[in-house]
Amino acid sequence: MLIDFHYHYAPLYRGPQDSRPVTWEEGIARFVAQGVDKVVMLPGSVVPEACHGPNFLYFEGMSLRDQVLSALSYPDRIISFGNMDVRWMGNRPDADFGPLLDWFQEHGCKGIGEVTSNVPIDDPRTVNMFRQIGARGLPALIHNVGYHFGTYGLQDYPGAPGLARLLREAPDTIVVGHGQGFWAEIGGGLTMEEKMRYPQGAIKEEGALPKLLREYPNLYGDISAGSGHNALSRDPEFGIGFINEFQDRLLFGTDQSFGRPELVMPHQGFLKGLVAEGKISEAVYEKIAWKNATRLLGL
Repeated sequence: MLIDFHYHYAPLYRGPQDSRPVTWEEGIARFVAQGVDKVVMLPGSVVPEACHGPNFLYFEGMSLRDQVLSALSYPDRIISFGNMDVRWMGNRPDADFGPLLDWFQEHGCKGIGEVTSNVPIDDPRTVNMFRQIGARGLPALIHNVGYHFGTYGLQDYPGAPGLARLLREAPDTIVVGHGQGFWAEIGGGLTMEEKMRYPQGAIKEEGALPKLLREYPNLYGDISAGSGHNALSRDPEFGIGFINEFQDRLLFGTDQSFGRPELVMPHQGFLKGLVAEGKISEAVYEKIAWKNATRLLGL
């Protein structure tokens, strides 16, 4: 069994000249061919910072509602999340997200994400929304960045003080971290520029991420995209130790979209290689590959 915890239906291109519409059947055939049994579908085109074009003008079926409803036709392959912007419902720190959460849960959504609002991660509006997500027993998957113009994702400073505050103030909410700002924190001594990128080389000093994982049981890590793979592979010895220590809170993912059929992410091969080399056990692999996701989502 293999569950990809980070998959997008949206083509994720900047305009119709760069892509073409895709079908669920095409996308499913593609990830099944890569050995994936099920994917967690994270709806795109939700926040203005992440809308290029935007896709929902160029392609049919790209609205948030369309993505969630169409996924219902494939219950054996697609696990749907809903998605929200912390600035919706009046852009207030006491906004009521209940009607949206009701609709998502009524239509089978197992979580919320990928949350990409370009606001501080510990902003009162963020904390408010995450508390309401957790009160429903849903996890929230985030894209985390530093403070930088022209990007998307929840903002934080090096050392992740904002993430720590969010975890404290929304203790009943499982936060699944993702993105360069999250995974760069595997190592210490970051600059803001490094937090926005993929730091390279040996990890000389333990960063905020392993410390936060030890302190806050409501923090998980989604190993998808270049950010997750880079964090775990840049310093092999440190990465293997990290995987073994936090084996119960890491989730396999790729961050692939249905619109790039030539792309195959390296995460599965990386993990299987570690098993073959005796660096992690088959039991650890299975936790990351599907057991942690199954437990977290109540599948």
